[in-house]
Amino acid sequence: MLKNKIGMTLAALTFAAFATTAGVSFAQEAKVPETTADHEALAKKYQDQAAQFRQIAQEHRQMAEAYKKKSAVVPKAGRHDPHVAKMEKHCLTIAKDAEKLAVSADKAADFHTMRAKETQGK
Repeated sequence: MLKNKIGMTLAALTFAAFATTAGVSFAQEAKVPETTADHEALAKKYQDQAAQFRQIAQEHRQMAEAYKKKSAVVPKAGRHDPHVAKMEKHCLTIAKDAEKLAVSADKAADFHTMRAKETQGK
């Protein structure tokens, strides 16, 4: 159940990242890049997405740290709240997955940067 929620969360984050960087609808944009400008635009798009994913990862690492501090406080007769520990783990999972998406976006940006140079004969 938790994995399904995490998967749905990541799908939503991915969609949000694509949606916020796209100026026109994705269907209109979907074409094979051919020119230097096409590849440069895609490289920029992927660089922006990587930055967004890293921001998401950082925010969730900070939330995990806040949950960790909260779980260190012993509530009600020395018992820890299991929900706090679950949320810390949840946030760390999202941070890890967002970082993976950032690395993938970096690789795509590197590829399109390379292809842009190739189309220029460099």
